[in-house]
Amino acid sequence: MFDKITIRTKLSNEECVHLSHSHFLHFWINSDGTQVEYRSGEYSKFSGVEISIKKNVLSMKTSLHKYWNNRNYGMLRNDNVFTISEAKSAFLMLMSENRLHPDKVYITQFELGLNLNVSYDPLTFIEQVKHITTSRNKQMFIDANYRINRQRTTEKYKEIRKYYKIYDKGWEMMEKRRQPAMRGDNKTKILRIETCYRRHNDRSDKFFTDNNIDRLINRFYSDWKNLIFYKDVNGKKGTHKSEIERAKMIINEGEESYLKYIKSDFENNKISENQYRTIREFVRDFKKVQSKFRIIISKQEMEYNELLFRVYKDARC
Repeated sequence: MFDKITIRTKLSNEECVHLSHSHFLHFWINSDGTQVEYRSGEYSKFSGVEISIKKNVLSMKTSLHKYWNNRNYGMLRNDNVFTISEAKSAFLMLMSENRLHPDKVYITQFELGLNLNVSYDPLTFIEQVKHITTSRNKQMFIDANYRINRQRTTEKYKEIRKYYKIYDKGWEMMEKRRQPAMRGDNKTKILRIETCYRRHNDRSDKFFTDNNIDRLINRFYSDWKNLIFYKDVNGKKGTHKSEIERAKMIINEGEESYLKYIKSDFENNKISENQYRTIREFVRDFKKVQSKFRIIISKQEMEYNELLFRVYKDARC
């Protein structure tokens, strides 16, 4: 379940030299001879580990998932199942290979995620996503850095310490011209969900305790099982199409938001006074007539909920 992780620790001069040699780091220094820094070069593309060392403070970024696959199968991939026990082993391997001590290493950023091998185009899932409900509803926005509905995220400006994203993993792999198969698996319809944490400062030996990991993955599942999809609506025989559209707005947007929306339309002369009044009365009386309408759960939403439980159960071991 663990993917990208960033760690920080203070190094001795000898440790700096060791890491610079083992990771083929580039040496940087200012023209006045100050601010010595080591940075990753092209080698990081093959190792999957990105490093910078400034004033003897190490910052190391890697995907534990890719790191594990690279060490065990020779592939920098994160499209298969990655269990909690494998993540713990991968982290200890990372520490051992780089001669780092878990009780002196701090985790500053990390991601938890799952790959869902879906039956439909992942885009058809993402375009139906409305928000994720945690302590409050967090809207999922189309990410402008990707093609429309290939990735959606909650707000992730600098001050946000935790955000959520859902994206088309298979499409991402194809864009990077990587073969989507993993150990003979030819599936490319992979829906990826992730919870991203930033601005943390947790000592790694305490971070990877059973109690803390259980808390994190339980929170992950609790959040993602509350992913809200847009609902379709149909009506009983004789129900007007306009009434079905209004019912759909109420069910998906809520009465208050719908009323604000139509008020804005009325004030901007997009609808007449008579239309405005009709809709307000429909919203007011909706509870009395809602039995005329049936909410339709999409096949994508049903499959998502089934896969989420099954894949989460497999990955938490």
